[in-house]
Amino acid sequence: MNPAITHRHVIVRLLNGPIYQEDMDLWGRLGAEWDKIKSHFFEMGMEVARDDSAGYAYIRQCEEEAAEGEEGWEDEAVAPLPRVLRRTRLSYHQTIFMVLLREELMRFEQNQEEGDHLYRSALDLREIMVPYYPELHDEKKVHRQISALVSKFEEWGILKKVRDRDDGLYRVERIIKAKLPPEKLAEVRDQIKRRLPEIDEETEDEDA
Repeated sequence: MNPAITHRHVIVRLLNGPIYQEDMDLWGRLGAEWDKIKSHFFEMGMEVARDDSAGYAYIRQCEEEAAEGEEGWEDEAVAPLPRVLRRTRLSYHQTIFMVLLREELMRFEQNQEEGDHLYRSALDLREIMVPYYPELHDEKKVHRQISALVSKFEEWGILKKVRDRDDGLYRVERIIKAKLPPEKLAEVRDQIKRRLPEIDEETEDEDA
């Protein structure tokens, strides 16, 4: 572990997105100074969610803070802390893309396919989403919209581009398992089938 990487580097990195086990220096420092890092975020009304088996850690709003409503807090000794993490409401196509990626990762893990990570090319990602744009007959416009979708998921840390050539190759990050656990996946899948307005899901973005 690089001694130049301190707990402060880990804190700053977590404020910008998840840390993965592949980031050996940050991951090692996270484990070595776990209590200090956890306490830092707790004071801000957040908690560090850490999954050692899947190899990732990220911050989220503490459940008790997130559950606090605006009404009635005047009767409490302490007012609820302001929300630090933004809430991002997913669009219809973003929700579908999230579900499709989560299902692909689930199949990958269930079938114990070769390798530790699920990779998909830009062409693969485009092909799974094209059927969900039946109202658009301009192929270039569809491709632009899907490219924007992929870029947004990169920004959220759910996809990571690992190769530029040959139209690009992306790794599906395991953090998607925390964003969409199995019980929530089934619920959202049913909503998609019914095309209900409630299909929009609120999720915690990692950006402060």
